[in-house]
Amino acid sequence: MIPFSTSSNKSFGTWRRYLSLLLLCLPLSQTACSMDNNLPRNQIPELFHPHRTEFTCKSELNVAPPLDPQAEAWYQEALALDTPDLWKDDRNWPLIIELYTKAAERKHWKAMNNLATLYQTGVWGLKDPNKVLVPRNPEAAITLTENAMRMGVPLAYAVMGNYYADGFIVKKDPTSAWAFWQKAADMGSSFAQFTVGRSLNAVLEKDEPERERWSNEVIGLKMLECAFAQGNGDAAEALGRDYNLIQNNKPKALQYFHAAVKYGSAGAANALFSEFSEIDGLAPYGIDEARSRRYRVFGKALEHNPDLRFPNLDNVLPLPPAKLPQWSGRPEDLINAAKEIHPVPPKPAPNAAS
Repeated sequence: MIPFSTSSNKSFGTWRRYLSLLLLCLPLSQTACSMDNNLPRNQIPELFHPHRTEFTCKSELNVAPPLDPQAEAWYQEALALDTPDLWKDDRNWPLIIELYTKAAERKHWKAMNNLATLYQTGVWGLKDPNKVLVPRNPEAAITLTENAMRMGVPLAYAVMGNYYADGFIVKKDPTSAWAFWQKAADMGSSFAQFTVGRSLNAVLEKDEPERERWSNEVIGLKMLECAFAQGNGDAAEALGRDYNLIQNNKPKALQYFHAAVKYGSAGAANALFSEFSEIDGLAPYGIDEARSRRYRVFGKALEHNPDLRFPNLDNVLPLPPAKLPQWSGRPEDLINAAKEIHPVPPKPAPNAAS
């Protein structure tokens, strides 16, 4: 969950308790807070250089602070509750906010980011659009992001770039946005590496021809490869398109697209759904309707829930020439078999009789 370019008395008490921790700028007016040069939002990094000649790949997980185990447990519990399988109106938002907040208190940077997203956008009901499920709190959102920046979290710098691109709290400024994205990419953010890398690889940006003057395919591909190595599905999809349309290397394009499905790219799954049903597509042995149908199942699942990941995709949908295993035809069976396996911990042995 990346910020973009709820019902019981107890829950609201919880929000008040934790927001007091987060709102560092509350004693100040928003103007005074935004003018403080010591705030990370006002410390603009080195300006974006599209024609750079060097890039050193760094991984976010090697740079960001380690995650506290208890905070990680709260974070995973919150993720499980915030599921697209439930209507927004039916999700337990008070508990989701409480869990994210408790994890954020322990400096869990992923929880801090997700909480910032919720406070940036707010959540409204679908059944009753006037019902506020999570109130917007822009200053709490940017404060969470700045706290993560102080911790050296690459993603937080990328999110600040989003804020400048959208004019969220800060004044809209594309120059500052690209400066933050470039710094985040250099720090190790796969999101920023994808964002900058795709733009440098201007041949993929046919809908934005003015970016052709930025063209730096060598560095662009290096950034996309770095993001791909971190499991970024968007980067994998972009590399697939590059090798298919630009490099004319269909076998490699197929490998990238397939990996992108594992990493959660609905676009890649739908691309392969089409490619395996076309005569001159990426299927190495001609039209393959059986594989095409299976990729469509994964595409629909990822459209519904972009947070899904399929590390065991090859168990149910291996690339040719491997034979396809049997499948019941039920989409849920295919999806569940491709998901990550979480072993059930053994139950403790009963106490011996005295």
